[in-house]
Amino acid sequence: MTKVSVKGILAGGITDVGLTMILGMPLAIYATLEVALAHTPKDHMHSAVAAIMHRPAIFATGMLIGFGCSVLGGYVAARLAKHDELLNGCLSAFLCVASGIWVATTHQNSDPIWQQIIELVASPILGLLGGYLRLRQKRPASLPA
Repeated sequence: MTKVSVKGILAGGITDVGLTMILGMPLAIYATLEVALAHTPKDHMHSAVAAIMHRPAIFATGMLIGFGCSVLGGYVAARLAKHDELLNGCLSAFLCVASGIWVATTHQNSDPIWQQIIELVASPILGLLGGYLRLRQKRPASLPA
């Protein structure tokens, strides 16, 4: 039996990225509306929205959403794989890592480099945590003494 479940890591990766985008959409809408309501000129919209997205509460909420979705993606990958849960959970972060590298190398990200590094490192670790949670769930409950 092969250790890597392509179906599992694809589903986990799509769960991670897709759900992060869906759950992060209200934050982006809020930032855009706040900028629009402030009558910001169109040529300053992008930087104004980025500034709002970097406010501590919004930034932390966005990071928590992304981190939670990475754990869920790892769990989904491990559950679908039904074996080698830690490996498949960790590999579910491939879309996050690939997109993070692409964005960093094309300089399309206004985030500081330390934040990009944290996101690149945290994603597979959080996917691994999702695989670990699935592994723990699979273990039979210990019998009372």
